[in-house]
Amino acid sequence: MNKIDLNGSKAEEGDDEEEEEEKDEPDHKKHKAIFKFSKNVSNPVEVLKGGPPGPNLQAIDYLKDVMVLTDTDCYLQGQDIHISGDDQEQVEDALQRFLTIQTVYKRARRPVTIVPCIHYPTDSPYYGLYFCNLNRYAQKEYVDLLYHDSLRPMYVLLPVFKNPETGQFQKPRDLLEAAPRINPHQQAPPPRPQHMQHMQQPQQPQQPQQPPQIAHPPRPTWVQQPRQPPTPNNYNSRSNSAANIRQPMSNNSTEIPLWGENRSFVNNYAGQSSTLSPSTSPTTPSPSKQPKEDFPSLPSASQRQRTYIPMKENNNGEKQQRRVIRLINQQYGPECYNNESHLFISAREYNLNNIQTALTEGLESVRGFKGEVKLEAKLGKVLWTDLSNEVAKKIWEFQDIKDLVVKEHGAKPVFNDVTTASEKIISTISDILPRPFKHTGYFEIHCQARNQPALEYKPVVMIMNQGIVELKKVITRQQKVTEIDWVSLDRKFDFQLSLSAEERCREDVKPYSTFIKKVSVCPISNKITFENVRDFLKVDHILHKQKTFYRIHFPFIVEITRVERVPIRPQPNSGYGANKFLGLTGKGQVWFDLQVYYTNHDEPFRTNLSLSTGELASWTVEDILGPENEPQKLIEYIKCLLVLTEKCEPLFH
Repeated sequence: MNKIDLNGSKAEEGDDEEEEEEKDEPDHKKHKAIFKFSKNVSNPVEVLKGGPPGPNLQAIDYLKDVMVLTDTDCYLQGQDIHISGDDQEQVEDALQRFLTIQTVYKRARRPVTIVPCIHYPTDSPYYGLYFCNLNRYAQKEYVDLLYHDSLRPMYVLLPVFKNPETGQFQKPRDLLEAAPRINPHQQAPPPRPQHMQHMQQPQQPQQPQQPPQIAHPPRPTWVQQPRQPPTPNNYNSRSNSAANIRQPMSNNSTEIPLWGENRSFVNNYAGQSSTLSPSTSPTTPSPSKQPKEDFPSLPSASQRQRTYIPMKENNNGEKQQRRVIRLINQQYGPECYNNESHLFISAREYNLNNIQTALTEGLESVRGFKGEVKLEAKLGKVLWTDLSNEVAKKIWEFQDIKDLVVKEHGAKPVFNDVTTASEKIISTISDILPRPFKHTGYFEIHCQARNQPALEYKPVVMIMNQGIVELKKVITRQQKVTEIDWVSLDRKFDFQLSLSAEERCREDVKPYSTFIKKVSVCPISNKITFENVRDFLKVDHILHKQKTFYRIHFPFIVEITRVERVPIRPQPNSGYGANKFLGLTGKGQVWFDLQVYYTNHDEPFRTNLSLSTGELASWTVEDILGPENEPQKLIEYIKCLLVLTEKCEPLFH
């Protein structure tokens, strides 16, 4: 019997038999999979729409991109993405791409991973760590802050060594005397006899007069020693000269702290004092009015006053004492570091483990990042802020800084992000480097931009060549992933090793193409003239950067950058309704940056610029840092930075 199709035409019997055979064959099997978003991702739509701006500054739809790239069918349902395709490899590829997209999204919303590292450059006796106020830092002239960022108190970490004769911590070498506090409302005291002037103490609030027999011994005058970089040969001389710095104390007396700001300093690791009675806590006044110790020990469990202990009732209605277990962080005592080489090796291994762990996590998170990835180091100074009084008045161990001071007490390391503001200092450093092999100059234009009046402005950085008026690149977002803040004790310079990522946008799209057409640069004075793009782009500030490149031992390159914040002034209206601005290059604030690059990283990181949606870069963590059990490339990078800081130290005495 013949069949009629929908158009009314007849079908032959042979065709009918072929259709019956096709029905007998099983359908082609579809491979299916489900990608589940993490529980901490509340809005999967934001993940799939939160890509970098496309050519027209519109966000990319990751779901459609993955479907096209993997030739699969994907749709979102709740917290799941359902994937189906003809090939199992294509389905697995789609799963991996969605996982990469989620990883990049979550990494962009996490705070920067900051790892402080404390390092003494050579073998040294046991030392503690003291937070010195920046105003009392003897080498403050080598610390520069950008844009007058000095409203909040800043601190510098100094090593504190023990006096071998007394066993007490002596004053740090770079700690200046505290200026006496003067109350303007208090009348000046009457003149004292000449033989009593050496007993004068800094002015303090009035207290009840103490009996004569418990008066504190006189405050000695500190003798400032010549500052020389410590070497393995002069550690003994430093320890032997401690008697010239601080007078030995008798075994039967104690005195108030001699180098604090009228504070009782506490050493976490001091032994139990013999001058305190067993029933008295060091933090409370003694009934016998004994003088306070420089570093009183912490109270033991038997010395603490008993407080309220919660009770609970059992099934019979009887009250039972609730058991409370208190976990206390275990600390290494000073006796563990009596051996100088053991202290040096322990700090080195501790720092290397923390750096490798943080960078490994950061590199894994940016393997799927489409943009520019950088691993760079800069010389500067690591400062500290948000320190409580409890933290500032204690002596700490090097391994306590990361786990206790930063994580538990909320202190923050802050890198000043500038090597120096002195042309003389940077010239002295450049004199020890080889001859430069390259010079470049460009303008870094920071602005707010959008491509539609209804959208919000977003920060954008445009890089424009100095010689030719054209845009080199447009950065739509800068993200710092990992910061390694390396503190070189007793050195003028520290360094920061940072892993960062930058998202780029095309330079030939509006409003950037419109802006660059109205820019002009004087080839002699480098003064720049520009106009804002009304409702689409407005300039915040401009930096003029001039880079000089030095090739040291392979594969490292040193870049010294002269940075100037260009003053911007509005120009008189020309009558055509255009508001022009003039950048007065050569008359702005200037500072200098010294950066070190590992050139073997350039080629692997360059592959991130051409990644497709959800694709992982071909490089691995081992390609950047070296094998996991021995990260030789990372060790070489840190060694190069340490050698550079050591070579800079004897230049400034």
